[in-house]
Amino acid sequence: MTGEDGENVVENVQPLRDLFHFAHFSKFYRLYVPASILVGVACGLFMVLFQILIETTTIMFSVLPIFVAPLIGGAFSGVLIYFGRKEIQGSGISKAIEMTHKPSSLRKGTTVTKLLATSVSIGSGNPVGREGPAILIGAGVGNAIGRRLGFRDDSHLRVFLMMGSAAATAGIYRAPLGGALFAAEAPYRRDARLGYFVPTVIAALSSFVVFVGLYPLITGNGAGPLFTFSAAFDFTLAKIPLLILFGIFAGLISILFAVSLMATRNFFTVKLPDWADPVFGSLLACGVIFVTSLFVDPTLTIAGMGYEVINTLASHPIPILMILILLFGKLFASSFVVAGRVSGGVLASSLFVGAMLGSIFGEIFFPANVPAFMVLGMGAVLAATTNTPVATTIMMLEMSHSFDLVIPLVICICVSYLVSGGTSLYEGQKISRDDETPGFYANVLTPRKLGYEKVDDETEPDSDDINKL
Repeated sequence: MTGEDGENVVENVQPLRDLFHFAHFSKFYRLYVPASILVGVACGLFMVLFQILIETTTIMFSVLPIFVAPLIGGAFSGVLIYFGRKEIQGSGISKAIEMTHKPSSLRKGTTVTKLLATSVSIGSGNPVGREGPAILIGAGVGNAIGRRLGFRDDSHLRVFLMMGSAAATAGIYRAPLGGALFAAEAPYRRDARLGYFVPTVIAALSSFVVFVGLYPLITGNGAGPLFTFSAAFDFTLAKIPLLILFGIFAGLISILFAVSLMATRNFFTVKLPDWADPVFGSLLACGVIFVTSLFVDPTLTIAGMGYEVINTLASHPIPILMILILLFGKLFASSFVVAGRVSGGVLASSLFVGAMLGSIFGEIFFPANVPAFMVLGMGAVLAATTNTPVATTIMMLEMSHSFDLVIPLVICICVSYLVSGGTSLYEGQKISRDDETPGFYANVLTPRKLGYEKVDDETEPDSDDINKL
């Protein structure tokens, strides 16, 4: 346009070069992508080894009665704790969350002892999962790789911890996108850290590819989704009240799970020495497993992770009373074991409890849609017990391949998450990121050894410095 003085005036015209930021993305690709791939591959290899160890120990303990073998697994954890290896106790996610908030090196040998202790715990039949130890192992691997590459500042190491946690979750559960989101959500009760979503996804995908490619090659077994049944749901507006009611029950069950676990842990802490907790916790779990087997077919046991039982019940329903016995048996047995510091996670138990709750609702209201309600129950309970509603939604879709459940799954998860009121099975979760400084996570992933203590857009290293990595 022409101004009053006759000069040409150009307004609201953006130079095309401003659309690009090649300098930033050049550094981004050269720093983040190689590091995230390296972390992902390393975690994928560890997860393959982890799964093989679990299967091997399961075969070894299969010759013992299912209500006796868990005591050996608990005793093994107790012995390790007695000799000072306290890092193996419990789930491991709480420690990983603690490391995310305040990065620190794990004790030398923690990865190996956690692998062995958890493999024995699960293989012996203790009602625990593998996700907590896997995430701690992944966080340890990511932290070690970050330090090897020259990163020392906490703000930088947090990124590596997130990448390792995401990669481990993606590998062991074959859920790369959900694994990345879980690593971003798990440190908080009502918040998430998504600024490093791309590198965590790359790490998760790398781990996933390594696991699904290498594990079948070594073992001859498939590496498909955890849940082999198909679930369909014809969503209509008329079903929303039922889904809300289901979410309320899932939230209440989640509160019961958390209260049971924490109350038992407090009792053990006051009454027993640390090394005795795993033995007593496993002993109580053995009693629950035995009592449960008196009322339910022993093949439908609450021992171990329970994925086979979930797959079986999805296609072969049993009476509601038996499902209730399995639900509460798993809830209390897992509380005893995890509160007793036996090495193992609670994610698998949350999925089992949720699946049983979903099976009950399905049989009562929609007998033809029992598998769908089992998926909805798993998502609702898991989201409430871990405070990860977004990650849980994606993980359930990835693990079940039931993508038409998105809307009902979101409804159930939101309701259960709200009802639970922030109750969590994981210690160390912050409420939110409100108390974190702007530099809590690094703006640009730059090694301290290059001399950039504080990195911003004006103090990024040049290409010659980056080539030194």
